[in-house]
Amino acid sequence: MNKRFKVIIAVFLIFAIIVSICFVFATRVKIKNYSNANFIVKYDSTWKVKNNDNELDLIHKKTKSEIRIQCKILDSNYIDDTLVDLIDDIIYSIEQQNDGYELINRTSDVSSKYESYSFLYEKDDEQVLVNIYKKDAKLILAYYKADSKYFDILLPSVDDIFNSIEFVFE
Repeated sequence: MNKRFKVIIAVFLIFAIIVSICFVFATRVKIKNYSNANFIVKYDSTWKVKNNDNELDLIHKKTKSEIRIQCKILDSNYIDDTLVDLIDDIIYSIEQQNDGYELINRTSDVSSKYESYSFLYEKDDEQVLVNIYKKDAKLILAYYKADSKYFDILLPSVDDIFNSIEFVFE
């Protein structure tokens, strides 16, 4: 009886270990890719995709935080302009469409690959990070919007996504 009891416990422990290992592999975060004619981006499996032709919408599965990445093709008059020349008009347009947000921080050169700016806004219990990238005739606007309680928690994942953005030129 004593030996049989030990065998049953050993089998149960082995089964528990196998189930635990399977659970860890099943819930592991996976890296996914999204691409269209204008940009490529990598994101992890904690985000759910909702996309249109020239933009990518990601919704965080647990917090319902949002990322939107969209590409704008500049008019031929602006191709040779730097992002510094265009940024005030872009920000004015963004602020007109999103009334009530207070600018907290403005940073330039947030990307080592492209001309870029980053803006952090706050409204009530919500924060919005807007990154703008320019290369040649294309602008990428990347927005991250979250409740203040989740904003910093998801920021490493958002930074990875924003840092993976690459322009596509045909």
